[in-house]
Amino acid sequence: MTEEEAFEDFSKSGIRYRDISLQDQRQDTIHSVAVGCDDNSPKDILVFVHGSPGNWIHYWSYLKDSELLQRYCMIGIDRPGFGRSGNPLPDINLQAKRIIDSLSLLRIPRPKKKYILVGHSYGGPVAARIASLKENKITHLVLLAAALDPEKEELKWYNRLADTKIARLLLPSPWIVSNEEMIPMKDQLKEIEADWKMIRSATYIVQGGKDTLVDPANLEFVRRLFPKGSVKEEIFLPDGDHFLPWNSFPLIKRILLDIAQE
Repeated sequence: MTEEEAFEDFSKSGIRYRDISLQDQRQDTIHSVAVGCDDNSPKDILVFVHGSPGNWIHYWSYLKDSELLQRYCMIGIDRPGFGRSGNPLPDINLQAKRIIDSLSLLRIPRPKKKYILVGHSYGGPVAARIASLKENKITHLVLLAAALDPEKEELKWYNRLADTKIARLLLPSPWIVSNEEMIPMKDQLKEIEADWKMIRSATYIVQGGKDTLVDPANLEFVRRLFPKGSVKEEIFLPDGDHFLPWNSFPLIKRILLDIAQE
């Protein structure tokens, strides 16, 4: 689905949306799309952080869901280097700070009570890093096939191939940006590993047993490194793959509705 098709579908469904591009002090852009944020009644805030490669449209099914719209002001972002956001920023820590800065600039009502971050794949450590930063407002963290354990992150043959001059000439830009994120990821995860203990958000984790991109052992890593009692629900899907936002939509929607009803 293209962005134009997504916007057209919103309009046909009567969903009011805001197409937002904000520049920070560095004059770099973070693009996002907000839905359900213009109602008079206060709502909780739900932010989606996509994987690599990707863009906000990966969460389109959630952004148009009528039950979620009743309860949440929802925001889908384009991470740096993807969609209509600005220059690539292949650094988990710097991305987290860039994104939280851009969210603070959004002209949306304050959350009714909760501020939820959902992160998939590479978006998982970015979302978790945001939740570990001082003075963050994140109350709930939902991690889907999140790559967090540095010891489980190893470059594949195709990462090395994609880093050659010939591949850079042939590959689409999002794949080049994605590969640039993958190459330093192991070292970056090591650098911020000690900070996971700073997370105070109620955390929900979903991991597939047949995920070939993120090692299912990341579940054990979260058990060891996240603060005791912070993980409120841990779901292991023996036959689940990496593409949880699409293939496990009913389950993830249930988690989000449960959080709304707390």
